[in-house]
Amino acid sequence: MIPRRSRRLALLLALGVFLSGCASKGPDPAERWNRAIFSFNEGFDKHLLEPAATGWDWVLPEVVQTGIRNFYSNITMPVTLLNDILQLKPRAAAEDLGRIVLNTTAGVGGLLDVASMIEMPKNNEDFGQTLGRYGVPPGPYLMVPLLGPSTVRDVWRYPVDSGARPLNYFIPIWASLTLRVVENFNIRAYYLEELQEARES
Repeated sequence: MIPRRSRRLALLLALGVFLSGCASKGPDPAERWNRAIFSFNEGFDKHLLEPAATGWDWVLPEVVQTGIRNFYSNITMPVTLLNDILQLKPRAAAEDLGRIVLNTTAGVGGLLDVASMIEMPKNNEDFGQTLGRYGVPPGPYLMVPLLGPSTVRDVWRYPVDSGARPLNYFIPIWASLTLRVVENFNIRAYYLEELQEARES
């Protein structure tokens, strides 16, 4: 199922390749750092990630790219499930557990998003949202190298949610890093046209 445009833009921000950035209220205590990292991220995208994603999009048929997206969505669902539990959301946890089981079995290891075909709800939770639920303030706006816009609170989602990926404990680190590279190329290829339009506007 194609995500709504708002979710697309949120994902672009998370990858650090969306050009509009986030406007912060009041003075930015890390403005110099944020500007420097934004320039680095933009250069990395224009000179490395975008050309690689363009080649990726040219080589792989859309159906293959969709299967890859579904696979990565499925292997990261345990992260969402963990945060459902930490946020004391039993209904969401049941829904996401159902998606994992259904897509892993009937969906051939997650290559097919059977859960979306039958309109099973899909939640989107991370550790930053978990901290927010328990009253941790977001803190200042922060640009993260390669990962993009965040806040001091939400930056903790990267190490914690990465550590919550079960597959990382069953494969060597080089395989885990390779999977991340493939994941990012595939996602970047998916947004080639939207990002081009964003740059032009």
